[in-house]
Amino acid sequence: MDSSEGLLLPAALRDRTSFVLIKLAALARQGCAGQLAAVGLSQHQHAILCCLDEYGQASQKVVATRLGIDGGDIVAFVDGLQRAGLITRERDERDRRRQILGISPTGRRLLRRVEKLMDAAEPGVLAALSEEQRAVLHACATEVLAADAPSAWTPSRQLAVVAP
Repeated sequence: MDSSEGLLLPAALRDRTSFVLIKLAALARQGCAGQLAAVGLSQHQHAILCCLDEYGQASQKVVATRLGIDGGDIVAFVDGLQRAGLITRERDERDRRRQILGISPTGRRLLRRVEKLMDAAEPGVLAALSEEQRAVLHACATEVLAADAPSAWTPSRQLAVVAP
């Protein structure tokens, strides 16, 4: 339990949307981290598996860039995934400095299991909102992120049009 529980935050913070979103993100991150830790993954490792599952084999550098993980930091995440047999890592025959990553069948099975756990826990800290409110929050957040990094995000309203 937070030691500040019961103590009202200053209005200057409560009324600042960016502060509210930071606090909400921290709560959501804790919930996700707990779900992933139960299966032995970190959030970065989960993201790497998702990336390899969706986009296929890629160089370690491309995966790090796509996910916004520092090139030096990704090595430890990849090492853990490889030790667990969840990914493959091989030298690129054309450029021996490059490491090519791929998701293993074991990694794909674990990812499917993790995604089911994450889906079940998805409302998490947002359970106080209705499904419709959560969808609106997601759409608004995605819209802001798409404005900041258009090549990395597709706004939710565009996804609805594209989705079958």
